[in-house]
Amino acid sequence: MQKILIILNQQKKSIFLFIIFVFAVGIISFFRFKIIFKEPILPKYAEQNISIIGIIKNEPDVRDTTTRITLTALWMENKYQKIFLDEKIILTIPIYPERKIGEKIKVTGKILLPKNFQNENGIEFDYINFLAKDKIYSLMYRPKIEILDDLTDKKSSEYSVKLFILKNIFKIKQNFLEKLQQVLPSPEAELLGGILLGTKRSLGKELEENFRRVGLIHIVVLSGYNVSIIAEGILRFFSFLPKILSASVGAISILIFAIMVGSGATVIRATIMALLALYARVTGKNYAVNRALFLAGAIMIIHNPMILLYDPSFQLSFLATLGLINLGNIIKKILKFIPEKFQFREISSATISTQIAVLPMLIKMTGELSIVSPIVNIITLQVIPITMLLGFLAGVFAFINQTIGLFVAFLPFLFLKYILMIVNFFAELSFAVWVF
Repeated sequence: MQKILIILNQQKKSIFLFIIFVFAVGIISFFRFKIIFKEPILPKYAEQNISIIGIIKNEPDVRDTTTRITLTALWMENKYQKIFLDEKIILTIPIYPERKIGEKIKVTGKILLPKNFQNENGIEFDYINFLAKDKIYSLMYRPKIEILDDLTDKKSSEYSVKLFILKNIFKIKQNFLEKLQQVLPSPEAELLGGILLGTKRSLGKELEENFRRVGLIHIVVLSGYNVSIIAEGILRFFSFLPKILSASVGAISILIFAIMVGSGATVIRATIMALLALYARVTGKNYAVNRALFLAGAIMIIHNPMILLYDPSFQLSFLATLGLINLGNIIKKILKFIPEKFQFREISSATISTQIAVLPMLIKMTGELSIVSPIVNIITLQVIPITMLLGFLAGVFAFINQTIGLFVAFLPFLFLKYILMIVNFFAELSFAVWVF
């Protein structure tokens, strides 16, 4: 009886501390929102032709026929005015000539406002607030572009060091993707680029839609699952070093990887949790994964309060991880009839627990349910880690010698072919998706 009372008291204390934690995060986020989000200026000039001077600080998003650039606007010129800005604007431009990080450019064109849109099932996506969370309130389609400077080549520039580092990180990424295309055919090369680095370039609308239909799109856009595999691989690779040095190099490598793949909400959440786990290893402290998840979520919400309501990636990633942590073992016990060989039971329980956690939100967001998603995830996720490892090695060896790279790429090619075969087969089934 006394033990039961002690447990109940501990639970009451935990619940009380959790409420205090949530309340504190809410208060801090409220005041931070008031500080960082100001009334935007560019939307006031909608449908007008103006000139904007800005810097490309993010990797250009190259699509099938166009490139999208998120330009950090410094100031705008309208008639005789020069107005300083603290917002961003999305530019849709031709693929060529290629634009690069670090370029300071002047763009002239018509200011357009983003609009919400509906998917084929009539579900509206709040595109306006989705962009607003990143201080993006306006668009410009095929503007006239004038290159003013490349700040990465100017030692005196206040942006030079940061932009120089970013430019070279993305240059390594681009070179690696090009090597993959030299040793793998299409679409296997593009699929591997998505699995390793979250790129969807030239994957094609039809194939991308097939991944969505079977509930496997998360491996292409680089989910927390992919990031956790890579983070663990990085830590194991540097495990031969002394503990502190291994942790330091591992942490830096994880951060560089997070920057390289675009630092989306899912990647940031997984990165924070990986760094917390690394800290626990070094200090010998207990890694409470639920606490790590909520701490990562709190850090992200305080940094940008709008992601709580307007970032589907953050919402789904948080819920999926919460389900995996708290439902995984329960589901695993229920699935005793599934053999543990080749991690079938582990992958099955992880898949089902995450699906349960995100199911209500997915139906609300998309208006549909992938019936084949559990089975497709179970029979494909087991080959993802080995595909990532062998695919990475193929890219590395391709830098040394293309012939060796072709030889090493044969095995990952077979795994990638297997994934594509499964996706295309199940996507073509008439009952693959239920529409509500």
